[in-house]
Amino acid sequence: MLKVGNTVQLSASDLVGHLNCRNLTELDLAVAKGALTKPRVWNPLLDVARERGLRHEEDYVDHPRSSGFEVETIADMEFNQDAVAATAKAMSLGRQVIVQGAFLADNWGGRVDVLLRVETPSSLGDWSYEVVDTKLSRETKGGTVLQLSLYSDLLTKAQGLTPQWFHVIAPWSEHQPQTFRVADFAAYYRRVRASLEQAVKLDQTIDVYPDPKPFCDVCRWQERCDAKRHADDHLSLVAGISKIQMAELAEHGVTSCAALAAVPIPLTFKPSRGSATALERVREQARIQVEGKAAGDVRYERLETIPGFGLAKLCEPCPGDIFLDFEGDPFAGEGGLEYLSGYSFRGEDGSYAGNWVTV
Repeated sequence: MLKVGNTVQLSASDLVGHLNCRNLTELDLAVAKGALTKPRVWNPLLDVARERGLRHEEDYVDHPRSSGFEVETIADMEFNQDAVAATAKAMSLGRQVIVQGAFLADNWGGRVDVLLRVETPSSLGDWSYEVVDTKLSRETKGGTVLQLSLYSDLLTKAQGLTPQWFHVIAPWSEHQPQTFRVADFAAYYRRVRASLEQAVKLDQTIDVYPDPKPFCDVCRWQERCDAKRHADDHLSLVAGISKIQMAELAEHGVTSCAALAAVPIPLTFKPSRGSATALERVREQARIQVEGKAAGDVRYERLETIPGFGLAKLCEPCPGDIFLDFEGDPFAGEGGLEYLSGYSFRGEDGSYAGNWVTV
């Protein structure tokens, strides 16, 4: 998000961020207007992912180049009108592969990993282009679909024709694309785009509460939002609490960990969603967290054993029991690592008894 004159220029990352968190949009807008300073964040995992993403893109581009395709790269140019003009020129010349093509239109801009020529007539001539994006994820996510929908929209304005498809190159796919029809996601894209444009147009102050979301793990505003939740003693800090439970408690005026810890048990109200038992469980969790915070330590309490529940469902222990706790590593080797282990065993008389395998 970048303020240029009296307008705000938007990008694919702004669109994906808005889909994941409305508070993120308002924070970035405040930066664009000069009301906030963009935080400096160092995340080594993101750095590794970014490096691998660049290598993945280079590997894909080398594939058509080694096959004799004409490849033109705009990557060495800054994202500005010169890069946009260079992209337009490469498209008008009918280059077969254009790397890091740049587009600007209607306050939206973006750089496309790859533009691939197809033999469908457009305003350019007897050819046109489709968008290709290289992603590390094996599964194409909603954010990627939004990003490529935007790029396809910008490409439409540049060539006077809506491309029929966009493509995603996943790693270790031998350069075979996952192909998606642009029209299938057009309504979804228009809705999220309109929502972001409206949020920017309203020019609101920062008033969307930073509820925790999965996107927080990769968000540059993570520390700020986490500090806000701690300052407010927000219910999301209670381990294991759900959004439904937080909404239920808010209806009864319980909006902080301390307030939840003070709720009487048994409950004096009947939950409209979920069970009273589940709410009482998170109430007890809040109580022990609040007590630990006041004492300056981490506290725990042993739960009563319930026959036939949890670990009590396991069979009786016996000699030879093995307990394993393995973790995967998505950055190990070329394709990440998921542990596969197992063993075979024999009975006391030496005969084969069975085997066990886990992934």
